[in-house]
Amino acid sequence: MGEQSIKDRITFHESLETMEVDFSRMTFATKEEIDAFYDEVDRRLAVSKRRWYFLVNYVDCVINPEVWSQFAERGKKANVSHGLGTVRIGAAAETRDTIRKRARTERFRANLYENRDEALFALSEMRKRRQVAGTDADSAYLSVEGINLHFGGITALQNVGFGVQRGEIFSIIGPNGAGKTSMLNVISGFYRPTSGQIVFEGKDRTQLPTHAVARLGFARTFQNIALFRGMTTLDNVMTGRLLKMNSNFLLDALYWGPAKREEIKHREYVEEIIDFLEIQAIRKTPVGRLPYGLQKRVELGRALAMDPKVLLLDEPMAGMNLEEKEDMARFVLDVNEEWGTTMVLIEHDMGVVMDISTQVVVLDHGEKIAEGTPDEVRTDPVVIRAYLGEG
Repeated sequence: MGEQSIKDRITFHESLETMEVDFSRMTFATKEEIDAFYDEVDRRLAVSKRRWYFLVNYVDCVINPEVWSQFAERGKKANVSHGLGTVRIGAAAETRDTIRKRARTERFRANLYENRDEALFALSEMRKRRQVAGTDADSAYLSVEGINLHFGGITALQNVGFGVQRGEIFSIIGPNGAGKTSMLNVISGFYRPTSGQIVFEGKDRTQLPTHAVARLGFARTFQNIALFRGMTTLDNVMTGRLLKMNSNFLLDALYWGPAKREEIKHREYVEEIIDFLEIQAIRKTPVGRLPYGLQKRVELGRALAMDPKVLLLDEPMAGMNLEEKEDMARFVLDVNEEWGTTMVLIEHDMGVVMDISTQVVVLDHGEKIAEGTPDEVRTDPVVIRAYLGEG
């Protein structure tokens, strides 16, 4: 197990709100060795009586395949009971692959970094987002206030209000016809509410047209895929950069001078997104030939190409098989974690919603019936009756 004692391998940094766990040069060959280490971790955490960020050092750590499940289960238990977030450094290629596979299937953030400085920077960003998320609702990044939406004699939304903090994954759930997509259309500027306000970064933007809302930093994907089917993946994602381009008809037509340099700059940005979403192999393929799950990923790429402050996702995993859902959930988490993008998500898969959301609001027949953390919403009797169909 190594010369250094288990106790000495667990360090608390009060100023960073971080517990550092040093697995470096350790070998875990048996369940007993894993339990011995994590029993001490659990004991120290219980004594602290608080939650911590975890910084885990995997340099030259070896975990035998036969005990990986036990190792992961004990780590998960510590995270659920006392964790605020985890970053990992120094993992060898095989360990990184195993962690990433488990992150995909169990929907957690892998957060793998090469060195301590990168990990500490990631932890500082996590703390900033948590501090912002804990601020008063009046200072919400995006505030929806008393929204009513009528189509003739039909009421789509009635006095709906909530606040979204910077860096959150905020989910809107509810049965079919609850008003979820209508709410997203109001936020994006596609619908003008009959009454109420949409406030973003402290400014009222309720009456702005859709293109002006997009320029503020809002991007979205659609419940039904809205791509240019005859265009390639690369060209579809490039359309997301149009708002960022300073077009000149003559220079664009000649593809000369500033127009050429600007095109190259934006293409480099798009290539980074394509790499991030792992769709390099289909970059030159017309999207009409792609399977459904990949088309959804291309649509996400186009929205990301707008460099959004707020990303609106309308059922991004609808119609996907299990593997495609796991991939999309991982990309949503990675975008939120690595880029700090605020997300407002509509999704019917309750497993996904409860696993990746920081806050959930529930609509039913156009009215808000509940709001809170995933755990609070999951056990709310009103939600159980209206949405989950029990009681």
